[in-house]
Amino acid sequence: MLNVLTANQMRELDQRAINEFGLPSRLLMENAGRECARIIYDEYPDRLYPLVTVVCGSGNNGGDGAVIARWLHIWGHEVVIIRVGNTKSSPETAENFKLCEKLGISSFKISSEKELGEKLLPMLRNSGLVVDAIFGVGFRGEPKPLMAKVFQLINNFSEFIVSVDIASGKNADTGEAVNAIEPDATLIIDSYKFGHILGDGLHSCGKAHHVDIGIPPSYHHEISPALLFGAQDFQTPSRSRQSHKGSYGRVFIFGGIPGYTGASVMAAHAALRAGCGYTYVLHRIELVAVYALKLTEALSLAIPETPKTGMPDQRTLLHLLSQADAVLIGPGLGRDDYSLRLLEIALKNLKIPLVVDADGLNLISENPGLLKYLKRPNILLTPHWGEFSRLSGASMDDLRSDCLTPLQDFVAKYGAQVFLKSHFSIFHDGTQTLINANGNDGLATGGSGDVLAGIITSFLAQGQNIPLAAMNASFLMGKTAEDLAQHRSTASILPTDIIENLFVEPQLESW
Repeated sequence: MLNVLTANQMRELDQRAINEFGLPSRLLMENAGRECARIIYDEYPDRLYPLVTVVCGSGNNGGDGAVIARWLHIWGHEVVIIRVGNTKSSPETAENFKLCEKLGISSFKISSEKELGEKLLPMLRNSGLVVDAIFGVGFRGEPKPLMAKVFQLINNFSEFIVSVDIASGKNADTGEAVNAIEPDATLIIDSYKFGHILGDGLHSCGKAHHVDIGIPPSYHHEISPALLFGAQDFQTPSRSRQSHKGSYGRVFIFGGIPGYTGASVMAAHAALRAGCGYTYVLHRIELVAVYALKLTEALSLAIPETPKTGMPDQRTLLHLLSQADAVLIGPGLGRDDYSLRLLEIALKNLKIPLVVDADGLNLISENPGLLKYLKRPNILLTPHWGEFSRLSGASMDDLRSDCLTPLQDFVAKYGAQVFLKSHFSIFHDGTQTLINANGNDGLATGGSGDVLAGIITSFLAQGQNIPLAAMNASFLMGKTAEDLAQHRSTASILPTDIIENLFVEPQLESW
């Protein structure tokens, strides 16, 4: 898995590399700029003509830009540097600007809006590639008026934009971006930052390239970074030819209320497609006929009830659940007293993995007394942003500007394990943060969460631990959506399409 850092963690690594490892700041800048130049030279050779414009700020990001300009010039390309702002340059940046001057690289300084049309705009129009080296990880808030116009001109008049480390105008911790640069590619220095993934996500980076600047890997491990889950990390539960259906676990799923039975049915089918040996749907007695019609491979069992009250009978229900290897509660469950009683029984008594989704989460938000059970190590919450907003009290605006902090605060307060779902997904349990960012808008359809919950529960029943099951399930679902998008519009992808295509390799020639 790839590291994902906060801006402060990145600064800490820089300082340790300088002070402990003995890499001078100037050398780190040289390593970063030269490697960025090499990537540009190798990956985008046709865009280096007739001119490359490197737009630099006064900080270390601008210094990286100066090194890029120097090496592209040495390798035979016409380069011009545009320096924006009135702030005094850092010492390393100033030294690199001097080196560029000694090589005869043209340089223009812009400190007023009038100069934008005279100096910046002609260069942008004549450039095949523009390097954005204005701000790095230190940017916060909104750009000042002059800088906002610089960003606007770069976005509107550049043929191809490459940002150094992170797009200028984007917050490196939250991904928040107001009038930011919109790159076609990003040269990510050392490690991903949260701002590359949160907010608009990785798609707003364009093509991402990793730039190694020589910081020892051990330093990364010591700061406990978040980790970005990728294809190289994906693991399916192990299987054997000598196995039988009892080898792959039993999933029990609580069924839904009338009109919402489809959610539990999809979860059940997804669990089976994901490889578990048995799936049972526990449903209300009055829905026997509905589930008998809807379920074929999955089994259905009526929830045992107490005759006098018509409510779930805890003792008999727990006896049934003693056969389970993992349990899912929430999809289509409803929010009446009957549903609440089922959730209470599960939260208080089960010791096997328990996934709480959908209405299960809504019931917890409506009944805060249940929050005390979330610290139990067998429980995983899988909310989307709306459900998490109700659980945590964080507003949707809070989550849009910075979803990580409310997630960390909630987990710290209740000791919970949470898999927060959006166009990217984050698992956090207080000790580790894992991120998955694959998938597409084909998953933005009602029922996708039920499918994901079924896959997670299936992987849990097959022996994977909670973080591994959540990340593998999320990655599998995202990859399936991406594969489907190769031969159909994302708008037409249904949750049932995801189920039917789990583990199916795309065969374009057959469509």
